[in-house]
Amino acid sequence: MKSRAGQIGLTQGVILVYAILAAKLFIQYPSFLINVGGPAAWQVALIMTGAGLVLFLPMSALARRFPGQGLGKISETVAGPYAGPLLSLTVAAWLFATVVIGLRAFTETFIMAILPTTPPSVLAIVILLCVIYAAHRGIEPLSRATQMLFPVIAAGIFLVLLFSLPRADASRLYPFLGFGPSPTISGGLFYSGIAAEAMVLLVVGHAFEDPESLHRSGLYGILLFGLTAAATVSILVMIFGAPDAAQQSFPMFNLARLVYLGRFLQRTEAFMVMFWIFAVAVRLSALFYAGVVLLTEALRLPWYRPLVYPMAVLAMSLSLLPKDFVTVIRIDRDWLRPLGLALVAIPVVLLVLAAVRRKGGETHAA
Repeated sequence: MKSRAGQIGLTQGVILVYAILAAKLFIQYPSFLINVGGPAAWQVALIMTGAGLVLFLPMSALARRFPGQGLGKISETVAGPYAGPLLSLTVAAWLFATVVIGLRAFTETFIMAILPTTPPSVLAIVILLCVIYAAHRGIEPLSRATQMLFPVIAAGIFLVLLFSLPRADASRLYPFLGFGPSPTISGGLFYSGIAAEAMVLLVVGHAFEDPESLHRSGLYGILLFGLTAAATVSILVMIFGAPDAAQQSFPMFNLARLVYLGRFLQRTEAFMVMFWIFAVAVRLSALFYAGVVLLTEALRLPWYRPLVYPMAVLAMSLSLLPKDFVTVIRIDRDWLRPLGLALVAIPVVLLVLAAVRRKGGETHAA
């Protein structure tokens, strides 16, 4: 489906959601799934995906009820001039926190894996320049750039997984239930907060061609990510074993190091670095843009661009506060993931309020 000028189509929406989520596979996210699921980490990924798809449905229903509007405008219309902006600020705060932790996680893993003597601030500035430029241009150019980069990012993940298969040992996937049904199910539900990151689509709902494109973009993007995550953790477990795989801070990079096909293909981690940078830049740019747009709408400002530069400086400053990488991992795992899961309750609340107050759809009144 082709998109009209200035709008996001179905293909671009799917790729944008997938890129936002799949970028986490390049850092410590697979180890989170393996920690809770062990050999059954792939089951955790599938449960997480199924629950994430269900959690996305209220966002989709809200977009259908208020076509052509973003989350900020919807929340003010439904919840009122005071509670509405407060809800928008809550979502914006979580998005900015995700950008801050994601920025620090990238710089730390990049330094440990490739550039051990480089100050974190140098890498942070480089990525933030990309984020600032993308946010300044807007979500439509970003989605189109992501569509162009998608084959590169997808090929980077797929080829590394494919060429790692000769080293895989399927017996390491047993016992089949891992640590047991209860930890597997609870772990999958705990990480189903991936739907909160798909809320970017609802924030920029005004940029979509129609609510159906937004609906299908979210569902297909989450599903595609879930299948990729399941394949990634399965191969990690089959190669390293569950205990060692759970300790991998940058698993895709380590897998790329193991690729060796005689004289024809080796040292593929050099290509992985390029894929890694592309994926992280897209993820942080989309989350940052959505956060700035929500903040602008909550503060009732006429234009979002004046906030781009100060918020970027603030994000960089905050990213340097955690004392080490272990602290970053704990914040991400123990705070951002649970808060993201709680955040998906906001669209549910707005949907219920819209039905009770007869807002939106054919009954909508300004």
